[in-house]
Amino acid sequence: MVIPPAIGAADDLQAWLLRGFVEAGLPDVTLGGEVPEAGAFNAGSVYMGGGVDGVGLCFPGYDPGEEWVYRCVVAGVSVHVACPDTLFTHAYAGLAPAAIGARVLADARAHNVAFLAWRGQGGSPSVAEMRAIPQVRGTAASPGLARFLERRYQAGQGLTEGPSQGWWVQESTPRALGQGISAGLGYDPTYRLRGDTPLHDRPEYREYAASIRTLGTVMLVTASMSMLGAGLALTYAGFNVFKQRADIILTRGISGYGDLLTANAWPLLGFLTAMVFAICLIVAGLRMRALKNLTLVRVLLGVSAVPCSGACCLVGLPVAGWALYRLSDEKAASVFQRSGRSLTG
Repeated sequence: MVIPPAIGAADDLQAWLLRGFVEAGLPDVTLGGEVPEAGAFNAGSVYMGGGVDGVGLCFPGYDPGEEWVYRCVVAGVSVHVACPDTLFTHAYAGLAPAAIGARVLADARAHNVAFLAWRGQGGSPSVAEMRAIPQVRGTAASPGLARFLERRYQAGQGLTEGPSQGWWVQESTPRALGQGISAGLGYDPTYRLRGDTPLHDRPEYREYAASIRTLGTVMLVTASMSMLGAGLALTYAGFNVFKQRADIILTRGISGYGDLLTANAWPLLGFLTAMVFAICLIVAGLRMRALKNLTLVRVLLGVSAVPCSGACCLVGLPVAGWALYRLSDEKAASVFQRSGRSLTG
C-alpha cells in the first residue's frame, strides 16, 4: 500500500485510524481517564501488543461503570470493527486511509445511540448473540508507529497534542488544506465552504437512501417493460391499418365481445396508457435515484397506481403502491429535501 505518512513516518492503517480519531476531537484514554459520552480511544494494544488486537474505540455503557469497546482491527487493507456488548460488527474496505477513522467513528456513534435507546426500552442482548460477534486478529502495526507510541506513553503523554505539534506531514494537515476540515463531529472529513456532509451519507440515513435508489432502479426496469408493451400495441394497430381493414380501423361492425378485442381502438388505447405509465415511472425512477422532488415522485406514483394505467393494476398498483409505502417513512422528507445540499449544523 503506497500512501503518505499518517503519523511521523508511519503510513499503516493503524496510524491513520489514530490520526482520524485525534482529528475528530476524541480524547486519548490510553493512560487512563474518564470516557465521555461522545467517545474516546485507547491505543494500548498498538504499542504494547503490536496492534494485532486493534485500537479501542470506547463509549460509556448502559449501566453505571460499564464501558463498551469497539475494537478496530486492521487486517491487510481492511478494518474490522466489532463490539460484542452492543452486537456491532462491520468491515471497512476501499475507503481512503484519511477517511477511515472518521467513518468508523460516525458509524460507531450512530449505532451506540440506537443501542442505548434499545436498552432503555428494555432490550437486552443474549450471551449467544454476543458470542456470535466475530473477534478478528489483525495485522501488526509498523515498528515505527509502535516505537513512536511507546516513547509518547512512557513519557506520560497522549496523542491529543498531535495537531499542535505537527506530527504528520504539514502539506496534509487540516490547516494546510484550507482550514476547512470538520473536527469533533465524527463525520467524514469534509472540505466545506458553507455546509457539512450530505444527509443521505450519514450512517443513520445511508441504508434508507440506498434502498430508495434501488427502488428507483426497479421503477426504471418496470417502465422499460411497459414501453415494450406499448411498442407491441402500436405495432398491432399499425398492422391493422396496413391490412386496410376499415371495419377495424373505424371500429364499425362490432356485434359482440370478440369484436371488441379486434377493434383497433383497444390496441391504440393500450399504447397510450402504457406510455403514460412508462413516462411516469421513468421520471419517478430518475428522481428517486437522485433523491430529489419527493412531492413530484409521489404524484407520479399515484398516477401509475391508477387501475387504467399500464397493464391495469397487475403492475401499476403493486409496484407504485410499494414505492409509496416506502416513501411514507419519516426519513423520506429529510433525505429528499436535503440530500443535494449541505447542512449548516
